[in-house]
Order: sequence, then C-alpha cells, then structure tokens
Amino acid sequence: MKPKDFLNNPKFSSLTQFIKFCLVGVSNTLISYGIDMLCFYILFAFCEFESLIFLLAKMGITASTKIIKVVFSSALAFFVSVINSYLLNNRFVFKSGNSTLKQHLKSFFKTLLSYGITGLVISPLIKSWLTGFTVVNFKIPYSLASFGTLLVTVPINFILNKFWAFKNKKQIL
Repeated sequence: MKPKDFLNNPKFSSLTQFIKFCLVGVSNTLISYGIDMLCFYILFAFCEFESLIFLLAKMGITASTKIIKVVFSSALAFFVSVINSYLLNNRFVFKSGNSTLKQHLKSFFKTLLSYGITGLVISPLIKSWLTGFTVVNFKIPYSLASFGTLLVTVPINFILNKFWAFKNKKQIL
C-alpha cells in the first residue's frame, strides 16, 4: 500500500488524524516551549510581581514570585500556540468544513477551552509540582518539567479536539 493510499484509507482515518495531530503538535510544542522559556528565563527573569503578590495576599491567597512566573509564562505560551493549533487542526487535521464565521468561532472557542483545561490548569499544576514550587520537594528543572507535561496533555487534547471541538456529525471512531 502506498503512503498516499494509507492516508486516504477510511480504516485508518483516526490513526491518520492522530499522526497529523501530532505533527501539528510538534509545531505547537516548539512555539509554546519557546515562548514559555523566553518568558520564564528572560522576560520575567527580574520581575518580582510585588504588587500582584500584595493584592493576592489581601484576598487571602499566598503566591510566590516563581508560581506567578509559571502562570504568566504558561498563559502567554498557551494563547499563541492555541491560535496556531486551531488554524492547523481546522485545515490540516480534522478538515471541519467550517464555512461560516459562527462555525469558526464555535470551533475556536471549543479549541480554546480544550487547550485551556490542559494548558492553563493541568500543565502549570504539573510544572509547579515537579519543580518543587509547591509543598512537594521535587527539584526537576523547569525546562524538563515543562516538556514532561506533554505526556499528559497531548492525548487529552487529541480526544477533546477530535470528539468535541472539531466533531463531525458523521464521524466514527
């Protein structure tokens, strides 16, 4: 079987989508990781976030400078990479057929929420836990912890995107 025949074979459509999703994920990962590292080590390197820490303390929330750096770095990396993800997944992976602005916005916000669950909730929690910024005393370097979160977030994102954000009514597993 020729590679082109394999990619177009309905029996392998989910596998083909997953492979394409992973290829898109490589670009998302590079974008996200680059922005995350740039922010954490350069952009926010000397930021103490004193006003924000003071404001949070007034609200009864204890936060360290490092935790705030993790959240801000992760958030900025998230927003840029989710836009890339939506554009490539919509056109290259799931070929949703969105033709109206309403359809695009609906799929985009579902994509945003899907990645939000993993990129803004799960990923920072895992990174904080692995790097020792929390009560657990792991001391894994931030760069490795950031990369390690992908083992959890990529499969979750594929499932959420395939069966929710880009769901095709005639789609089968």
